[in-house]
Amino acid sequence: MDEIEILDIPISNINKAELLKDIDDHFQTPGGNLFFVTANPEIIMLTKSSNSYKEAITSADYVLADGIGVLIASKILGAPLREKLPGYELMHDFLAYANRHGKTVYFFGAKPGVAEQAAKNAKVEYRGLKVAGFMDGYTNKGPLVANEIAVTEPDFVFVAMGAPLQERWIAKYKDLFPTSVLVGVGGSFDVLSGNVKRAPKFWTNNNLEWFYRLITQPTRAKRMLKIPQFLMHVVKERFSR
Repeated sequence: MDEIEILDIPISNINKAELLKDIDDHFQTPGGNLFFVTANPEIIMLTKSSNSYKEAITSADYVLADGIGVLIASKILGAPLREKLPGYELMHDFLAYANRHGKTVYFFGAKPGVAEQAAKNAKVEYRGLKVAGFMDGYTNKGPLVANEIAVTEPDFVFVAMGAPLQERWIAKYKDLFPTSVLVGVGGSFDVLSGNVKRAPKFWTNNNLEWFYRLITQPTRAKRMLKIPQFLMHVVKERFSR
C-alpha cells in the first residue's frame, strides 16, 4: 500500500473505493484482523511524546487521514494524500457494508448509555443490521471486557474511547479478534446517538468542521491548539528535508 510519512507516522494513501474493496477482500479470504486508526493532528502529536503510543499507532494496518489538517501536512511535505477519510463517515461506510453483507458489529466506548443508543439508532438507519453487542467505555477497559466482547465474534468492532485510549486498547487486545475489523472512532457514538450534532454540510464540504466544533464546543479549544503546533512541526520537517 502507498503510504505518506508525516512526522514519522505512515499515513495510508488510499481512497474510499479502494478501502471498501480491501474490506471486501478481507472478508472473502480472511487472513487475520484489520486495525484502523483515523489519525488527526492531535493523534500524530501524541505519538511524539509517547513511544508506546507511537508503537500502537504504527502497528495498525491502516492509518487514515481524518481531517483537513493531515491533508494540508501532506501537501506541505510535497506528497499530497488523495483523500481524507473522517472516522464518523468511515464508521457509516462500514455499517452500510455490514448491513449489506450480513456482518455483525459491536459498539464499545463512550459514556454509559451512549453506545446503546448509538446501536439502536444504527439499527433504525440500517434496517436488518446485526448488532453483536454494545458496552460503555467507563465500566471496565481490561481483559475481562475484551474477552466478553471477543466471545460475540463481531465482524466489526467500533471503539469510541478517544485518543490515546482507543488505539492502545485495540493494539493490546486485537489478537482476541482473529478476523475482525477494529476501528477507533473517537466521538462518533456521541453523534450517532444524537447527543452531539455533527457540523452541517456547508462546514464539512468546505473543510471547516474543526471550526464548527470550536464554536459549538469551546471546551475543545485546548485540543485545537495541537493543530498549529502540528503544522509547525510539519513545516520544520519540510525544511529539514
